[in-house]
Amino acid sequence: AKTVLPSKAGAKFSFRLVPHQDPVKITAALKEFVAARVPAGIRWTLTEMHHAPGVVVPLDSPYVAAAKQAIEAGFGTPPVMIREGGSIPVVTSFAQILGVDTLLLGWGQNDDAAHSPNEKFSLADFHRGTKASAALWARLAQLSS
Repeated sequence: AKTVLPSKAGAKFSFRLVPHQDPVKITAALKEFVAARVPAGIRWTLTEMHHAPGVVVPLDSPYVAAAKQAIEAGFGTPPVMIREGGSIPVVTSFAQILGVDTLLLGWGQNDDAAHSPNEKFSLADFHRGTKASAALWARLAQLSS
């Protein structure tokens, strides 16, 4: 059997930050961690793609209340509020620059394997999510009037 050692290797890091974590400090800590462990003679680089601090939308927001009502209308049961999120840097910009809260609502299930090669999304959840989305727009329209 042939033994082949690659001339290059790569790794990708993705950090999901929460409020009050500084992405610049997290990146610096990663650089320091890797630099302390890379063997002599090995060249390495770290390319930063993007970063943004975490954001939390207050649970007492009227928009969250509207979303909770809409989810119940679409899915037939009230949502359980779990502090969870994604990493979409523009959400931080919306909060910092525009001063607005952003609702990120996903209609999939925990076992849908989001962003993986075998990601799935049921047709039933698509229909429930569509119903919840329509209900959300109706409730948001009531807030602004």
